Amino acid sequence: MPEARIQARSDRGSRHPTRTHVEPPGGSLLEVRIDRRHAEHSVSEILRREGAESHLIDCRLTDQTPRRLLRWLDIDVEPERMDHLLHALRRRLPLRHLALARLGPRRVLVRVSEPAPAACTATYRAGGLCVSCPLQAREEGAPWRVILPRGARTRAFLRDLPRASTTPPAIVRLRPYRSKTTLTLRQDRALRIAYDLGYFAYPRRGSLGDVARMLGTSRSTTLELLRRATAKLAGLRYGDDLHFRRPL
Repeated sequence: MPEARIQARSDRGSRHPTRTHVEPPGGSLLEVRIDRRHAEHSVSEILRREGAESHLIDCRLTDQTPRRLLRWLDIDVEPERMDHLLHALRRRLPLRHLALARLGPRRVLVRVSEPAPAACTATYRAGGLCVSCPLQAREEGAPWRVILPRGARTRAFLRDLPRASTTPPAIVRLRPYRSKTTLTLRQDRALRIAYDLGYFAYPRRGSLGDVARMLGTSRSTTLELLRRATAKLAGLRYGDDLHFRRPL
C-alpha cells in the first residue's frame, strides 16, 4: 500500500477551545478516513432500495473464522413497504443469520450476521474505534472513519487493510478527537435548565432571559449554547457519527 498521507491539524487559533476534553494518554489520536467505496453488504443494499432508515443499536465481530459482523438495527420503513422489505431480507439471508421482531406498522428490530468487511476486522485487531460506517450511511460511497492512537496501532491497522481494495487513507491528526454529537458540560447544563424552565414547552413557560439568569450568562451566550446543544442532538439523529461508538 502506498504511504498514507498524514496531515497535522492545529488547535491554535480555534474559535471553539476543547476545554472539557483531555489529551488521550500515550500521544495524539488519528482519524483514519478510507474514502473508496467498499463492497456493498446485502442488508444495506436492501434498505437503500426500499427507502428504509436504519438506526444502529449495537455491532460486534463474532469469534468464528472467518469473522462475521453481527448488527442490531432498528428499521423504519413506510407501512406499505414493510412486507416487501421483510420478504427481501428473508430471501437474501439464511434463517441462522437473521432474526426479526416487528415493533409496529412501520418499525422492525433486526439482528443480522454478514461477512465482516476488511475495515471492521482491521479496526478490531488494532484496538480502534469506529465513528462512522458506510453500512449505516444514507448515501452510497460514504467513508469509513476510525479513531486510533498514533503509532503502532495505526500502522497495524493500515497493514491489515487489503492492498488491492482501497486507496491510501487520509489520516488527520486530532488533538484531541472531538465528537460532533457529544455535549460539553456547559451545553448539557444549559439544555437541562432550559428544559426544566419550560423554554422548549408549547406554549413556552420560560424565556431566554430566564435561562440566562439561571446560567449567569448573557442572552447571546445562552442562545449560542442552546443552539449548539440542540444541533448536536440533531446530529445524533441525522449526523454521520454512530449512536454507539465502541470498539468492534
